[in-house]
Amino acid sequence: MQNLIDISALDKQEISKLLKLATQFKTDQNNFIHDDIYPDKTVGSLFFEPSTRTKLSFQVATKNLGARFIDIHYSETSLQKGESIEDTIEAISLMGIDVLIIRHQDEVLKDLAIQFPNIKFINAGEGTSSHPTQALTDYMTMSEFSTNPDNLDISIVGDLDHSIVAASFIALLKIVGFKRLRLAGLPELCKNYQNNNFEYFDNLNEALRDSELIMALRIQNERLNKELSIKHTEYISRYQITLDSLRFANKDFLLFHPGPVNWGIELEKTIANIKNCKITNQVINGVAIRMAILSNIFSS
Repeated sequence: MQNLIDISALDKQEISKLLKLATQFKTDQNNFIHDDIYPDKTVGSLFFEPSTRTKLSFQVATKNLGARFIDIHYSETSLQKGESIEDTIEAISLMGIDVLIIRHQDEVLKDLAIQFPNIKFINAGEGTSSHPTQALTDYMTMSEFSTNPDNLDISIVGDLDHSIVAASFIALLKIVGFKRLRLAGLPELCKNYQNNNFEYFDNLNEALRDSELIMALRIQNERLNKELSIKHTEYISRYQITLDSLRFANKDFLLFHPGPVNWGIELEKTIANIKNCKITNQVINGVAIRMAILSNIFSS
């Protein structure tokens, strides 16, 4: 693997190999193997948008592998003085950074990878539709708790249009397989998914009926350019996933959320304590899968 920019660039066999490697980096106690395998490698992190789980999991993953991690703070770079991203990365490339992890509000990585072939790039969230490492994290969690992760009845609920998770997750499902995929949410937040290619529901209970995997998404308020047409309380009453609405799902359903969770909005707080909720497992697996991605890229 030279770069990881788009989940669609991977095939099912490559995804399976990454999951197998990620599993080897985990211990039975849901901790991680620490081994200085790559002491000669340097990883840079350049995030143009805030992040907790993705950024920190890459940092932990890098250090678990014995590599050096340099957090390049956007606010402290010459980008703030008007320097182009290309000039910034050219300077970074001359300083010996092997891998650059980028989160950006626009789709820039494909062009950067062509322009700077001496650096390997990892997409940590790009534009409004691309987050491949999160998709791999979610698939690892699916595989951990389902005997048949490639044949699940899946529901994705929330702000689909502005989520950097949804599109990559759907693209991954098209690679690995699924039984059924339903999408649900406020219509004005799901405009890109109301067509013949997707099974879209305005009614939450119908979207959850017999579902085996439920992925909840938060409203991306920072990406909205206008207020929603309904009040906050109405959104909660129509689209919040609650213990009551989960009665419609399969009794062995898995509940995911990529985080951060707005408890009391997209998810009822009591859900955090049920065994079907696997949000903490997603966080744990996020470190393991990013260790696998980095190891694969370092070794290529």
